[in-house]
Amino acid sequence: MTAIGVDLGARSYAVHIGHGLLGSLPEVLKGFRGRRFAVVSNRRVWSLHGRIVERGLGKLGGLARVLVPDGERHKSRATLAAVQDAFVAAGLGRDAVVVAFGGGVIGDLAGFAAASYMRGIDFVQIPTTLLAMVDSSVGGKVGVNHPKAKNLLGAFHQPRAVVADPALLATLPQRELRSGAYEILKCGILGDRALFRAMAEAPQGLVGWDRQGLESAIAAAVGLKADVVRKDEREGGLRRVLNLGHTIGHALEAVTHYRRFTHGEAVGWGLIGAAWIAGRKDLLRASAVEAIAEATDRIGPRPAMKGLAVEPILAAIAHDKKARRGRVPFILPTAIGRVTVRDDVSPADVRGALAAMAARPAARR
Repeated sequence: MTAIGVDLGARSYAVHIGHGLLGSLPEVLKGFRGRRFAVVSNRRVWSLHGRIVERGLGKLGGLARVLVPDGERHKSRATLAAVQDAFVAAGLGRDAVVVAFGGGVIGDLAGFAAASYMRGIDFVQIPTTLLAMVDSSVGGKVGVNHPKAKNLLGAFHQPRAVVADPALLATLPQRELRSGAYEILKCGILGDRALFRAMAEAPQGLVGWDRQGLESAIAAAVGLKADVVRKDEREGGLRRVLNLGHTIGHALEAVTHYRRFTHGEAVGWGLIGAAWIAGRKDLLRASAVEAIAEATDRIGPRPAMKGLAVEPILAAIAHDKKARRGRVPFILPTAIGRVTVRDDVSPADVRGALAAMAARPAARR
């Protein structure tokens, strides 16, 4: 097992990574013994793995179960209200612990429910997707989507622990595994050249990705994010670099109503778009632009960009929650392993990037 610390003073916690950890919950979470748990999950995840979680947490304290619909479109105010109502119905007190057991949607939703219930109660992340293990479960950003923009409603509420068991990924559809890998690649581009090389050399489409390579990639991505969060917990400056690929990516998700792309697929397209814009502005060599695009494509096919209207994408970018004084900051790579923040990306730059992305043959097979 690997334990990576997220050092935030009184809000510090550890990210535990290791195959088989789900069966060791009574030991890993022994500090919560005697408290009441409310597990938020979806029906598919619970049907696959719920019994072992229920058995483990049951050895520590009482347990309430809250199951919500699956899918990004359910990361909404309506679902949040249903979860909060379930907390009330279960009689949860301020000493209760919310356990988010699922992918990024569950983690964000359950975390925001915990942050807003009784002005904030403890929660634990047990991510079941690669995307959640390397990204959304770490850092304390929780929330729900608004019809106009992704993650527009939310808070910073750090988990008390994260338990990432890569063995759970054996039941993950290949498309979802690739979705998480785009976020790992993002970490390599923004600050870890060795991780970028590992992802660029991973098996085509991640078919046959070995256990050691997978676990090493998870640990590297989590370590990088933990370091960034330690230095800038509330996204006042440095933490913005973690949004590499997300400005265009979030817009793609919003304009397609969270139905066409997985989050990781949208970020994958966003990485290509950010690299193209960086090349256009002479911030990134042409060879690096192509290296990023090739590494992204190597992870696997994505739904095509063709047929998407440009103006709604530009409008969605304008609604980005990171906008300041009418300007939307873009994270742009300046080399493999280095990025910069720019607020001078014009609509013409984005149009050019979108045209280049649409011309790239990466349609989902």
